[in-house]
Amino acid sequence: MRPSPAASRPRATHRLAAAALGVGLLAAGLPATAGPAPGPVPTSAPASSASTVSGTAASYDAAQRRRAARGPAVGVQFHGLWTSYTDAERATVLDRLVDMGAGWVRLDMSWAMIQPERGRIDPQGWGVRFVDRVVDMASERGLKVLATFWLTPDWAAPEAGSRSLPADPRDYAKALAWAAERWRGQVRAWEVWNEPNSADFLAGADPAAYADLLCAAHDALRASSATGADLVFGGTMHNDSDWIEAAYDAGAGACFDVMATHPYQSPSDTGPLSGSGEAEWEFSHLAQVRALMHRHGDRRPVWVTEFGWSSHRDRGDEQPWERGVSERQQATFTVAALEALRSRFPFVRKAFLYNERARTDAGRHMKGYGLMTHGLRPKPVYRAVQAWVRR
Repeated sequence: MRPSPAASRPRATHRLAAAALGVGLLAAGLPATAGPAPGPVPTSAPASSASTVSGTAASYDAAQRRRAARGPAVGVQFHGLWTSYTDAERATVLDRLVDMGAGWVRLDMSWAMIQPERGRIDPQGWGVRFVDRVVDMASERGLKVLATFWLTPDWAAPEAGSRSLPADPRDYAKALAWAAERWRGQVRAWEVWNEPNSADFLAGADPAAYADLLCAAHDALRASSATGADLVFGGTMHNDSDWIEAAYDAGAGACFDVMATHPYQSPSDTGPLSGSGEAEWEFSHLAQVRALMHRHGDRRPVWVTEFGWSSHRDRGDEQPWERGVSERQQATFTVAALEALRSRFPFVRKAFLYNERARTDAGRHMKGYGLMTHGLRPKPVYRAVQAWVRR
């Protein structure tokens, strides 16, 4: 029997520890005010990190194009802009993602970090040089980058901290256009905010206000020299078709190149095709997102910019969205989702797995999402995805 919405609707607690994106590790390492991050920050990648992959980018890119014909291109959420990483760890993670068959990484990039003060962005500033280094490491391996651009600096007058919109959306738009020009050819797509339908990530979660931000970003990007970069509608928490519809009604439909969602399944110990598909917290509600796009005459592609299952033991008192699966089930469900995207939802062109490795800054459920352990040992899901990509 399908659980009632009150019982099964995932709340922020299903990934509450993801708040560390801006106020935990990210904000601690990438502050909204000027100044260095706490603790040492590596100043360069290990000399050997690029040499092992030199000359492989073109052939790897061709291989990814061939794979795309057999299903969505596979990407991975990579928290490589967190200062909890060393450059040696970044290099190892990226090498292993390449070996797994990923063609993309999704980086969460802080606007507050690259423009901590009002006025011209300093290309020699700490934040810009930090992004340079991490983006270069991905590019050297032939990996394309999707950057999620968010977190408002204090000078832009957000009403409720860095997770609220700036007083003037044009400030955000100018910064994004600057970043797109800076990392042109490396960052291939820009995602406007993370889960804007969730108050945990965007204060107020107002679809009309978000539409204004999206359209300002669209206009600025199109007026820039960063031709070829896609502008991605911020991936919603789950397949929130009602919120997306409201954003269309507010004018968002003219202001992006790619639609995105985060179709985490709930109950979270069930497979991707479990349930009727009627509820937004079901993976297969992707069909309803596509239907609403068609109602607006929209046939642009959809990207899944986060999804996955968490492997951990349950205590028995978990909410439906907090339940874990075994490592074997994590592998099985992930491949089943990729196969469903290929066969049932072919309008989804890219799928980004959450995330690269187990985190240490979060509770059991968040820790279980990694493709690798925190010590970078591949889990069964890593091997299963590798086999699916190479099939």
